[in-house]
Amino acid sequence: MKNLTNNPIQKIVAQIQSETSKRSNKETYSPATPKILFNPSRIFYDSQSGSYLVDVGKFYRRYSRKQPVMSGIRRQLEEDGDHQDIESLMEDIELDRAVDWSGSIAGYKRGKFSFEGKDFLVMDEANLLDAKGGEWPLHRDILEQALPDDDARAVFMSWLRDGVAAVRKHHHHPAPMLVMAGQRNAGKSLIAHITQQALGGRASNPMATWSGKTLWNDELLKSELLLIDDSEASTDIRARKSLGANFKQSTYAGNIKIHTRGKTALDMRPVWRVMVCCNETPENLAVIPPLEEGIEDKIILLRINPIKTPMPAQSVDEKKAFSSALQRELPAFLAYLESFRTPEHLTDSRDGVTAWKDSELLEAIREISPERKLENLITLWLESSTFLSSGESKSMSAAELEADLQHKDSPTSDQARSLLKYHSNCGRLLSTLFKQKSPYVTGKRKSNGTHLYEISRP
Repeated sequence: MKNLTNNPIQKIVAQIQSETSKRSNKETYSPATPKILFNPSRIFYDSQSGSYLVDVGKFYRRYSRKQPVMSGIRRQLEEDGDHQDIESLMEDIELDRAVDWSGSIAGYKRGKFSFEGKDFLVMDEANLLDAKGGEWPLHRDILEQALPDDDARAVFMSWLRDGVAAVRKHHHHPAPMLVMAGQRNAGKSLIAHITQQALGGRASNPMATWSGKTLWNDELLKSELLLIDDSEASTDIRARKSLGANFKQSTYAGNIKIHTRGKTALDMRPVWRVMVCCNETPENLAVIPPLEEGIEDKIILLRINPIKTPMPAQSVDEKKAFSSALQRELPAFLAYLESFRTPEHLTDSRDGVTAWKDSELLEAIREISPERKLENLITLWLESSTFLSSGESKSMSAAELEADLQHKDSPTSDQARSLLKYHSNCGRLLSTLFKQKSPYVTGKRKSNGTHLYEISRP
């Protein structure tokens, strides 16, 4: 009988099927649960909550009651033949091993550290696997399908490479917001999953905090990936501006003010990367921050092409097997990321990689932007009046143009009132149109403290 093929993906599928069959034929049993022992030298005391923090391997477990901790210590002492007084050990822990704050901090290594005169205990850390050379055909196939454009794929690889490096070094590095847009069920969630696993497996959605719905942001503190889904974002212009402002503050500024229920607020610098997944329809693209000055160079726009999973992934068992196969490849994929070199034309001295944008997505976003809506209103207003003849122009302040557009006899009245209902909107949008070289806003100057815009009729 001939071999199936030399295709590495089919080899992986065959291997998984074989392993699944072997596991199902094995007799299952439940070994006795070993007794838990607590080494007193690896126990800390949280002075704010009055709880004990016990090192149980990969993380610190919090105990609010004293008795279980004493029992664990007693077992350890009996194992070692040690006859120290347990009550005395507990007092030493509360006095000598007290910390002022405990919890998770994205990008930080598990353990105790001091900051600005206070002691902190990081209770767990990202599950960041070691890079190891090898094959990664599943990841390669998925990414080549999703991002067939070489530049788009290079930008993604560079962004992710630098994010992984920042987590490994426990040091935040500013980076653009990475927006992935595509058809419904194209595979954006799969790319987000790959990103999350590469960064250590932890993700949180910042929308509740960044939109002002809640003051507490400690949930974000424990995740290296801040992942936004368009179903939870808002298309309201104020919410979008707030999203952009909070993103800049959280990613490009210094320390972040962390608010935790029942704890004193503190300033920390978590290691964060921000990703947005949305459909490519205009209403879904409208959730990202407006591409204005100060934010446009901090957003990457990638179009995700539909992905056909390289392994069956329909049933629960198939999805589990697919996820396990991706996890086995992860060390090899991480090794490739470490060796990846960003093409010269895509490098950026500040962020490592430029804020590259898919041209079709960029045009779609500009079509639904407030400044384009204002340009359309100006067009309609000019065409319905004799204010200017073709080729003519006139200097106007933002207030004058706004009054004309909102005049009760103008066909733009209702739309202009809705678009320009917030103070200074008209002037801001006119300034943006001038910078974008709109044929309707061809000049800008200042006269007696007031900005005048040259409104033209092409």
